[in-house]
Amino acid sequence: MKEYVILADVKTTVSMKVQANNQQEAEMIAQRKLNDLSIANIEMNLKQVNGEAVNPNIEDFSIEVSSVQ
Repeated sequence: MKEYVILADVKTTVSMKVQANNQQEAEMIAQRKLNDLSIANIEMNLKQVNGEAVNPNIEDFSIEVSSVQ
């Protein structure tokens, strides 16, 4: 049997909580923590409806803070 490498784009929204004095400071903290150069490794675990886990390799990533609430 031959092995194939499958590439797929997965888009997801993540959330995190930070302590800040105001919204601007919260956004600066988030930008610093989620900076592409600050992240050493991203791991993904996908659980299918049948309970089987799929753990794909992350080939490339980018992070953009889209809102602060």
